[in-house]
Amino acid sequence: MSYTVIEVEKRIGISSRKLRFWLDKGLFPFVESDSHGVRYFAQSDMEWARWIDWLRQCGMSLKEIKTYAEACGGGIKTAPMRKAMLQDTHTKLNAQIKVLQEISEKLEMKIGLYEEMIEKGVDTFNPQSGDYKTCKKQCQEGNAKKSKKLD
Repeated sequence: MSYTVIEVEKRIGISSRKLRFWLDKGLFPFVESDSHGVRYFAQSDMEWARWIDWLRQCGMSLKEIKTYAEACGGGIKTAPMRKAMLQDTHTKLNAQIKVLQEISEKLEMKIGLYEEMIEKGVDTFNPQSGDYKTCKKQCQEGNAKKSKKLD
């Protein structure tokens, strides 16, 4: 069974605009068109669209995805290269996750400071407030509390 771009959008939730863009970039080597230029996706093409979306979300460039897709046609002899590409993407993704985790911890600390600030009724994060200068001390205390929790 084959599906049009609109049908693929409805089935997998990737916008038709994005799918057409990827088609124009050559990321779907096996999608066929009829005499009117209507493109038809097989089930395997829909699965590949999901992979493209995941790889893009991981930060892989369209050029890298195209290289990966073209390498797939090379069979088992290109498997080491494809594996290396995915490993590189995975390494980069893990580095992003680490950064996001650090940011999340800082946000949790800041939210905690806001909870204390609201409880005390003192706006220490407002530069217009006379209490603003105490923020530096509170932030350092918040960081020290976090460091102790992480130990």
